[in-house]
Amino acid sequence: MGILSQRFLGRLDKARFWNVQVWDFSFRSLPREYAWLFFLRAVLAYPVKTVRGLRRYRRFIRKKKHWAPEYARLLSIPEEAIFIQHARARKSGPLVGLGFCLKPYDPNDSSVSCPSGRANHDCLYLERGETRPACAGCAIREIGRPALDKGCPVYIMTSAKDIARDLMFSQISRGLFPSAVLILCPYSVQAIILPLLICGVDMLLLSYASGSCADYGQWLKADRGIKDERTTIDVESRERLFGVLRKLEHEDVSEIRSQRYRRFRRGGNVFYPG
Repeated sequence: MGILSQRFLGRLDKARFWNVQVWDFSFRSLPREYAWLFFLRAVLAYPVKTVRGLRRYRRFIRKKKHWAPEYARLLSIPEEAIFIQHARARKSGPLVGLGFCLKPYDPNDSSVSCPSGRANHDCLYLERGETRPACAGCAIREIGRPALDKGCPVYIMTSAKDIARDLMFSQISRGLFPSAVLILCPYSVQAIILPLLICGVDMLLLSYASGSCADYGQWLKADRGIKDERTTIDVESRERLFGVLRKLEHEDVSEIRSQRYRRFRRGGNVFYPG
């Protein structure tokens, strides 16, 4: 894509043209497999849901306080209280999605890197309950335990194509994941809102504090599994996530929940409590 085209699309995003702020990302994605996969399996396959999701998205953009394409580091659609209310009414915890870039990684020292590898959906702790020294400060392990206690499936996010297949298509076709708490880079936030709304996913989006992708080029490399930087989550986002998990409890499951869910079982690329 030429520089003039990039500038033009960037201006469309800044101007909120047609109450849409994903012009630049969408046009850059046209040659990519994940874009056509979503178009065929979501947009064309479910036109009514697509129109409904687009309306919700445009309404959200129209109500944004700031015109810039950037978003708050803590974003909930619908509002957090309603998000929690919906999850409690369904009596099922939201899917908790964590980027693979949260895994410990040192290209020069495998002993302090994730024992399950980096750009994949694997996790020794989630799958077997085992840890290695490198797992000590891993956010995926730290978040996985309270997510298990509240009956939330956990998903390690890798590529856009896998996220579409594992999360979005599973929801739009079978209603498996009606809500999700996703921790991702700020750049990804603007790109993921519309497809999640089309697929009918309530979302709580938390942005990384550091190490995140800053532009499409960096994002595309990470989408291919190429990322040396390790992302981090700040205290505010961590407490917000744990606070949401604490509020998910409902009366008829009570204190036995932590005893019911002692470990995860893996189904495809998702870790389910069971």
